[in-house]
Amino acid sequence: MTDAHDVREPESVYELCWTHARGSVFAIDPRGGQVINVNPAAEKLTGYTRQELLGFDISMVHPEAERARVRAEFLRVEQEPAQHPGFHIQCRDGRLVPVMTLSSKLAMLDSRLIVNYTYIDITEQMENEHRLSTQNWALSAYAAATLALGRARTAEGLLQEICEAVTRDSVYLLARIGIAEDGPDKPIRIAAAAGPSLGYLDGVHVSWSAETQMGNGPTGICLRTSKSQIIRYSDLDPAFRPWREKAKEYGIRSSMAIPIPGVDGMRAALTIYAAQPRAFEPAAIEVFEHIAEQIGRGLNALQQEKLLTAQRQHLAKIQADLTQALSAMVAPIVLAMEMRDPYTTGHQSRVAEIAVAIGREMGWPEERLQGLRVAAQVHDIGKISIPAEILTKPGKLNAAELGMIREHAEIGYTILRDIPFAWPIAEIVRQHHEKLDGSGYPRGLTADEILPEAKVLAVADIVEAMASYRPYRQGIKLHRVLQEIEKQSGTQLDAEAVRICVEMFRDKHFTVPGWVRR
Repeated sequence: MTDAHDVREPESVYELCWTHARGSVFAIDPRGGQVINVNPAAEKLTGYTRQELLGFDISMVHPEAERARVRAEFLRVEQEPAQHPGFHIQCRDGRLVPVMTLSSKLAMLDSRLIVNYTYIDITEQMENEHRLSTQNWALSAYAAATLALGRARTAEGLLQEICEAVTRDSVYLLARIGIAEDGPDKPIRIAAAAGPSLGYLDGVHVSWSAETQMGNGPTGICLRTSKSQIIRYSDLDPAFRPWREKAKEYGIRSSMAIPIPGVDGMRAALTIYAAQPRAFEPAAIEVFEHIAEQIGRGLNALQQEKLLTAQRQHLAKIQADLTQALSAMVAPIVLAMEMRDPYTTGHQSRVAEIAVAIGREMGWPEERLQGLRVAAQVHDIGKISIPAEILTKPGKLNAAELGMIREHAEIGYTILRDIPFAWPIAEIVRQHHEKLDGSGYPRGLTADEILPEAKVLAVADIVEAMASYRPYRQGIKLHRVLQEIEKQSGTQLDAEAVRICVEMFRDKHFTVPGWVRR
């Protein structure tokens, strides 16, 4: 182990910033694109040594498909710093690493024009976004399937409605329900199917026999074992080889087969095909397995000839399960965000406690308070698209960085808008930085244009943020925070929400569990 006293200290703050920077920095000649210098982080990211990179054409560290765009953007003389999203680094070992690229202002050094390009590895951010996307897709399918379960009047109609609901305007290209039949080859009968890639099923033979190649695909194994089978990459998984070429023709990149339980005397499976690889992550798998359970329950209800009563009870339970499932999904979203910005750990939960307490003092019913709580717990979800270096920056943000921060309300709305919450969660999140006088963002709404929940959330968010520690400042004493929101009462912030909030803390000594403040 190296002793701390043996580590050479940097001779200047400039050396410290260059040698120990987390971002990979390439200094290039903007007129020709040649690499003039790189820092150690760039060597680590690319797998090339500094000597190998010197004189390198900067476009050559990118995959071939991006090189023309690199030359067009990077060799343009920049007067001001700029961002260059959507690029990848092609490492020496062939790996592609997604990066956010930031260019510096053009400078003259030793009579030579230089511009620095900083590459920030956003692999973790992309993975988080992918997980959120797969969860979003699955929840949208869940909501559509719930409605389909309520509409069905026959077993055949129920199965077809489910397949159509799952594939309607979604990333899922095909859904089919297969029934295992007895016979020499143990064929699988298609009881229902729908989706834009329905033609994929033409001429496709599938079995559930362990003795044949066609019986050892995901659906066959699912029917034999009653266990879900996931194909994350249909063009790579050996189990999908017999159907690989046809799947490519129809744009299929991944699939999942889920057993439908609880159907007397029948083996059935729901198989879903997606246009994206890795479309079935753990959260999505859980949702689809729940859909399969509901299909089984629906079929049993229809078979028992108690259609009307069973449907009402079943739909009520599904709606309750949906609300519970959607609320439960909030926890991993919050965790994913807090892992990226540890300085605000617990911020959203504390804001939720304050906001719900204000709403309760206003006399709102518990159902409305539940929606307010969910909105508060995810109100900063849009920040997942912002580089962690900006979120945790200890100094003042520049104009470009501040602009990225301000986009989080609109990005949060985009992430949440297709999730079928029972409350207008996406719109509340979108509006939580709006002000009564129109000075807020992202849309400059005024007074009655702002949802009441967003007005309450704005007050709770400001109080918690100001009173809590941040990398760039200490927490502000609570009495000063309350004075500040009173100054904004009726002009920027809702007067009633401010009055109740101040009264809660000042007169009723309201506390938030685990909140360390001054």
